[in-house]
Formats: sequence, structure tokens, C-alpha cells
Amino acid sequence: MKSYSALAAAITISVLLNTSQGASSPVFSANVNQSETRNAQSAQKIALLSKKQNDDAFETQYERVWQLASQNFLYEERLRNFETWRSKYHGKLHTSVDYESACAAMLDSLTDEYTFFRDVHSTGERKTESCAHNVVAAKTFKNSIGYIKIRTFSARACVDETRAALKQFASQKSIILDLRGNWGGSIDDAFAVFQMLVDSGGFVKMVGREDALGYTETLSVDAHQASRTRDGETVILSREACIVPRIPIIVLVNGESKSAAEMLAGALKDNGRAFLIGEKTFGKGVVQQVWEFDNGTSIKITSARFFRPSGLPIQGVGLLPDVKVAFARSSDTQLLRAIQLAHTNAGKHIACHPWPVFAKDAQHAVFHQTNTQASIKQSASGNR
Repeated sequence: MKSYSALAAAITISVLLNTSQGASSPVFSANVNQSETRNAQSAQKIALLSKKQNDDAFETQYERVWQLASQNFLYEERLRNFETWRSKYHGKLHTSVDYESACAAMLDSLTDEYTFFRDVHSTGERKTESCAHNVVAAKTFKNSIGYIKIRTFSARACVDETRAALKQFASQKSIILDLRGNWGGSIDDAFAVFQMLVDSGGFVKMVGREDALGYTETLSVDAHQASRTRDGETVILSREACIVPRIPIIVLVNGESKSAAEMLAGALKDNGRAFLIGEKTFGKGVVQQVWEFDNGTSIKITSARFFRPSGLPIQGVGLLPDVKVAFARSSDTQLLRAIQLAHTNAGKHIACHPWPVFAKDAQHAVFHQTNTQASIKQSASGNR
């Protein structure tokens, strides 16, 4: 009897447990499914919001590129149909590849070889180039002839290295400045080198567009200061010390001397500080502005033409050497000719009638004293 009662009690407990578990299991499963659904919906909303934010960011940056090009591109006649590019990719920019392709196509439509878009990789390469060292080589030939080769004005070290080299040559009888193969770079740096070589003189005149307005700007230097004059307003800049004010200079140039290198060579020639040996220069007489963006990309836009202190253009014509010497692979005939002329008193070969410094409108000049070199945003480089 006791065994029967115990068995009955065990069966009752088992039934109750099974019933209890059977009733609660469907409720728990339903709660889990509802939670998973809500989580999935929430994740979907977050993903859509993130995608929209990314798309908006690409479109905003594309709009920024369009604005910079429309307001700063030099050749206004090529902007007549540029408005159509503003909304051409609306709603179509979903990835960085979409953004980069759209910007490249937009700028390529302006048909200017010096106006283009740089992706992250190309922008990084240019930054690496700007950090390069040993871009200036210097040595001394017999008979007190100093030789300096500046490979580029795109590296920040260019000015310091040139200054150090020139200080070695302060007592030399003549200097050979080799700008062959120099594709240009920073106008700031080329202007700084010019200041080391002259007491006073005009460096360059630029005529261009910025923020949809035309402008004319000149850079010049006197015994105490450098200056930048834009549309009648003059900003005074601290100047590089003139290291070799009287030593005759011979400049070597060739067909690969471009842009800022032509700017420097032309300014030295027009100011009676140097004469040129070699071959006709490339003839790139336009200036670009560069903008770098937070997403690692950048653009380069042609924004101005530049002219020598004499008023002569560079674009399409280049610089003709005073002494034409073809390059020979067997020996550097151009350098040998420069050494020969330097040895036979280079001073006799240098023009004695420099062009006057750019005229200044004293009535409208506004002077601002600064302690450091003012940044000039333009660059003059033949590089992409």
C-alpha cells in the first residue's frame, strides 16, 4: 500500500513538472523571437543611417571639389557647362571608389593637364616627396667655382639645404646653379632661394582667379624685406639674407627645367644676376593651388599664369639660354662650358642692365609687418 502511494505521488509530481515545463516553454520562445526581431530591425536602421551618412559625406565632399574648381580654375571659358557637374552624381556616390571616380571625371572635363584629382595613394606619395632630404647637391671646382644642383622645389628641405650650400661659397669667384631636370614645386621655396642670390629685384608676376575673383600679384625683394603685392595691397615679409650678392652666377637649364625652376632662372636673368647656359626650358608658366582633404584625397587646380619681371611670359615659350649648348651623353658638355665661362671671368657675361622692380601703387599700398614668411598657397610644379 505504501509502495502504491509512493508511486502515485511520483507520477503526480512528474506530470505536474511536465505540465509546468510544457506551458512555459512556448512563452519563452516567443519572447526570444520578438527580441531577435527588434534587434535585427534596430541593426538595419543603424546600417541604413550609417550608409546615408557616408553617402552624404561623399556628396558633400564632391560638392566642395566642384566649388573649388568653379571658383578658382583659371580658364573661365571652360566653365560654361560646369554647372551640370554639380548634381551629376546626386544619389550615386555610395563608396570611396564612386567619389574618387566622380571627382576625377569632373576635373578631367576641364581638359587641363595640370588640373586633376589625387586619390589617397597619390596624395600620400606627394606628402612623402615633400619630406625628402638631400635634394640639393654642392661641390667646388678648381679656380674657386662653386656648383649647386637643386633637384626640386617640392621638398621642404630645399631652402635649408640651399642656404647651407651657399654659405660654403661666400668666398668663391663664381657660382654655377644647376636647374636641369628640376620640375619646380613651391613658389615660396623658389622665392626664398632668389632672395639668397640678390640684393633687390622683382621675382614674378601672377595673374589669376581666386574665390571667383581675378587678381594680380607680384613678389619682390629689397635690401631689407620681401613683399607680396596683390591688387594694390602690399604685405611685408621677412626675407632670407642675401648670401652671395656680388658673385657672378651661371644657371644651367634644359627642356626639363619647368615652372618654379623657370621662374627662378627668368628672375635671375631679368635682374642682371645670371645668364643661362644649356637648352630651351620646358615652358610651363601656370600656377596651381592644392587642397588636401580630411579623407586623405586632394586636388590640384590651375589658378594663374605667371610672368617674368620683364613682363615676358613663360607659358608655351620657355626661356632661351644665353649660350646654347646641346647635351652630350659621353660628357656633360653643358657643365663643362659653364665651368669654362666661369673660369674666364663670368662677370663679363652677365647683363648689366636689369629690368626695374615691379611698380608699386604707393597710394593704395597697405603694409603689414610679419615675423615669418607668409604662406603662398600656390605651387608651380610640372609634377602630377
